Amino acid sequence: MAKLLVDFELSHGQEKVTQGNIVIVDINPGKSNLHDQVRKLIAEQFNCSAGIISIKEIKMNN
Repeated sequence: MAKLLVDFELSHGQEKVTQGNIVIVDINPGKSNLHDQVRKLIAEQFNCSAGIISIKEIKMNN
């Protein structure tokens, strides 16, 4: 399991973009669909659709 620091954007509307970052713990980064896992977790956290989330960067945080 790993601790990840994720920079992301939420696009909600034509010109409305919210930038943020979040720390995710207890995730398996070895899986091939890491971006999908992270988008789903962020969507659950912010109660929104995963389709409006763009992952800018994922860093391993020790």
